[in-house]
This record gives sequence, structure tokens and C-alpha cells, in this order.
Amino acid sequence: MENFIGRLEVVTGSMFSGKSEELIRRLRRANYAKQKILVFSPSIDNRYGENGIYSHNKNTVPAYSVSSLEQMEKILQENIDVEVIGIDEIQFLPEGIVELCKKYVDLGKRVIVAGLDQDFRAEPFKPLPELMALADDVTKLKAICMVCGKNAYSSQRLINGEPAFEDDPLVSIGSVENYEARCRMHHIVRKRQYANLKLKFVISLNSSELDENIKKDYYVYKLDTSLKVSEIRDKINDLRQVHKKIIIFSNESVSKKIEGNYTIIDLMKEYSKLCNIVVYAKKEFNIENSMMTTLFLLNKCNLSAKEYLI
Repeated sequence: MENFIGRLEVVTGSMFSGKSEELIRRLRRANYAKQKILVFSPSIDNRYGENGIYSHNKNTVPAYSVSSLEQMEKILQENIDVEVIGIDEIQFLPEGIVELCKKYVDLGKRVIVAGLDQDFRAEPFKPLPELMALADDVTKLKAICMVCGKNAYSSQRLINGEPAFEDDPLVSIGSVENYEARCRMHHIVRKRQYANLKLKFVISLNSSELDENIKKDYYVYKLDTSLKVSEIRDKINDLRQVHKKIIIFSNESVSKKIEGNYTIIDLMKEYSKLCNIVVYAKKEFNIENSMMTTLFLLNKCNLSAKEYLI
């Protein structure tokens, strides 16, 4: 009787995490076991070809390219003895796909689906959240962040080499030229209201003032660590509404505590997706050790800095 108990398996993760590869592996194992399999892929996703599911490594299995649930139902009714149903890139299929999956699980089929759990904004991508809640088994795969090499969190959409805006279309089929896997730190979604904002976080190692060449055309906000963190945030966010070029300037150590155990480097991390970090020092002082220590601390926190010696 176990053969009549259906099962729903979900394979998910960001782009380049190996979802299609894992789906293909499971389908091939079922095929080796002489089980009858039926595979579907959305016709909208034809990056590598049609009538198949394709991994980024170019592995493939034959599949029906479909654009509607009616097409899927017709094919399934013509293959009533199917035992395993595979669906790739399920997020591109029409509303109602969850009910179709549930129906065939109830009919005793093993249904294996693969798809993105987050869109390019790092928001839940329907219908994966519902499918994950209903699944007998969920496998969440990890890609590698293409910036720092850590585990990726979501898919970064790039348009002309720049991160997409939050109001860009949700669906835009692409591959390596248009998307990258990114960790939380390096995943960026731009807001149009800040499209022209230039923000620098300048840390001075041995000067209480900035050189005129650095602050030219920029509004300089000198960080006041006597304020509460919430007050500093409010000040910076107010400045973003008024000025297009802002320097947040501090001549204190990046490990200086502002409130509790919250340090300047924690504040820099908050704004790391918006700003460039500059470490500044005057040449006439012997600051090699301070420079190395500061750059080391930044690197430990996944922050990168440009070195400016005046």
C-alpha cells in the first residue's frame, strides 16, 4: 500500500545553487529504478532550450514545455500510470499550480518541484512558500556569493552591470549575464529616490579635518558618537533626503563604541550597501600600523575600503 502514498518534495534556493541539477539527479534515479516519470518546465524559461530541463552545467532531461495548467492536465491524463512528476522553475507557472501538485500527491504520485524561494528583491517568491509548508521534504541549496565567496542568500539582478531597482519587473529571464548569487551583505536592491546618491564613509587616522580635495562638492557630516544610534540614523536619513553627495566623517577608531556594544564599524555595516569606505591619513605621520589595523578590522567585518594617503 505504500506505493499509493503520494509525496511532495521541494528543491529550492537562489540561482546557481544547483536546484535543476538536484531535480535532474532525482528524476534520473527514478528512471534507473524503472519508474515512469513525467517532467514539465515553463515555456517562458527557454534560456538553454525547449522541451527539457537544463542545469547551468548543461545536464538535461526531456520535459514538456508548458504555459498553462490545462496543458499539464491534458498530458497527465494521457499518462495516467505516471509515478514521478518533476516540475522545474515552478515559480514561472500560473496560479493554481499548488492545487495541481496537491491533487496528484493525493492520487499517490511522487511530485518533485524546483524553484526560487526568493525573487530579486529577496522577498518570498510564490508559490514556493506555500509548497514548502505542504512538502514532505524540503531541500534548500546554497550558492556561493560572487562577491565574497560566502554562502549566498538570494539572487542579485544586474541591469547594465548595476543592481536592479525595487520597482523593476518581477520576472526577467536571464543567466550569468543578468544575475549573480549574493550573500546578505552584498545583495543590493536600489531605490530610485536614491539613484543619484553618492555616500562616502571617511575614517581619518590622524587628522581632525578633511582635505579640501576629498570633501569637494560633498556635504560633510561629522559623526557625533555622543548621540544615540537612533539619532545618528535619523540625521543620516534626513541628509539623504536633501543632499546627493554626502560624506560621513569620523576621526575616531572604527572600534569606538557609540551605544552599548554598538561601534562605528556596526554603523558602517548598516550603510555598506549605499556607501564607499575611505580610510584617510596624512603622509607626514607614521601611520602604517594604524592603517593596517583599520583595514584588518574592516576586512573581518566583510567591509572593503579604499586607501587614501594625502
